[in-house]
Amino acid sequence: LSDSKPESGAKKSAFISAMGNFSIQYNLSAASAALPLMQDDYPPESWVGYTLKGMVFAGAVVGMCVMGYLGDLIGRKRALIVTLTLTVLGALGCAVFPWGSNVDVIYAVISVCRFILGVGAGGIYPLSAAAASESTTSHAEAKSNVGKAFFWQTPGAMFPYLVGLILVQLNNTSTVTEIQFRLLMGLGVIPAGIVLYAAFGYEDSKAFKRMHARSPWHEALEHRAYWRHLIGTAGTWFIYDVAYYGINIFTPDIVADIFGPSSNQDDFWHEVVAQAIGIPGCVLAIVALSRKGTYWLMLYGFWLIAIFFGLFALTYEIWPHSQSVLKYVLYCGLTFSLNFGPNVATYVLPTTCFPVQVRSLFHGLSAASAKLGAVVGTYLFKPLSDAWGVSGLMWLQMGLSVLGALVTIKYVDNDRSEEIMAEEEEEERKLLVAVNE
Repeated sequence: LSDSKPESGAKKSAFISAMGNFSIQYNLSAASAALPLMQDDYPPESWVGYTLKGMVFAGAVVGMCVMGYLGDLIGRKRALIVTLTLTVLGALGCAVFPWGSNVDVIYAVISVCRFILGVGAGGIYPLSAAAASESTTSHAEAKSNVGKAFFWQTPGAMFPYLVGLILVQLNNTSTVTEIQFRLLMGLGVIPAGIVLYAAFGYEDSKAFKRMHARSPWHEALEHRAYWRHLIGTAGTWFIYDVAYYGINIFTPDIVADIFGPSSNQDDFWHEVVAQAIGIPGCVLAIVALSRKGTYWLMLYGFWLIAIFFGLFALTYEIWPHSQSVLKYVLYCGLTFSLNFGPNVATYVLPTTCFPVQVRSLFHGLSAASAKLGAVVGTYLFKPLSDAWGVSGLMWLQMGLSVLGALVTIKYVDNDRSEEIMAEEEEEERKLLVAVNE
């Protein structure tokens, strides 16, 4: 992170974006891993599961919109410092503030802290993407940098379950349970704190300093083409997150349904393996991004997800109470497909569709739409699963994935996105030459 080398600015951007994305998913997933550890000593009411998981996404929507706007208005660095401070405070609050004998109060305090955490983590989305895309003037490198930064969300989503696997080895007492859930959620302070420290040494790109608009909203309203692109970036991301979080947030429930009652240790192992399958999916997506582009990755990624949802649903129709190994294999395949394609493409696409002066704003709006989809997936998964069964839910998810492919065909104009970025790349190069002179 030192400034001793000319390329240190690009390295800082890459580090902040990568660690920021790791922090996002660790903190978003931590509650899902912590709840199974808390259930015996802190039996939750029916509202807890929905509220605890939904509040963080509600906060994320606010953070994405507000911090995305601030990123274009006051600069990436200042906005990063604000949003990372909220992330640290929210994660710390989840570990420190829930005390007392009233279980409902404990969960209510955690929910409030999760909302604050969500605002901070949500703000990292547009700011880290913008920082990664502006670390170079090469369009191809910019896409690659954004994709590589996003990769770290996959290990971030897996890490809470690895931590849970270690913590579950402790003797099961009420005191130990307190240590387990506080550590699991409080450890989110570490990656966020590291990025916060790094952000103080980060500087906005020279191109951004020259090109950023005094009023990002005024700039956005003057160009109708931006809003058509928003339908594609926000619409596909919304649909994808309904599918992804509808499955990912309720991973413990799905694993329990497949294998039946089992120990927390076994559950954590099943979840770690399933999450680890997503890593090669994400890596292959980054490779395909460079070779095939965002449009191809988005379109065929949605078709692949639809296929796995359909196979999973069909297996449940034929063998509703057996074939647990086959179901788990298909679930791992579904996890792979969910980490391939739209997982990376939805994050990268706004950085290729929108110019630097409104990039953070529109990336934030797109991501906010995605988290609304996450809220839908979080709140609807359980009642729909109870009403229709797992197979009915999977058929619905397959239909949504097909819809995602159709929205991609209609509104994601990859050629136009490439043209916008090519024009911006040339303009940025001219500005950098002028600045250096």
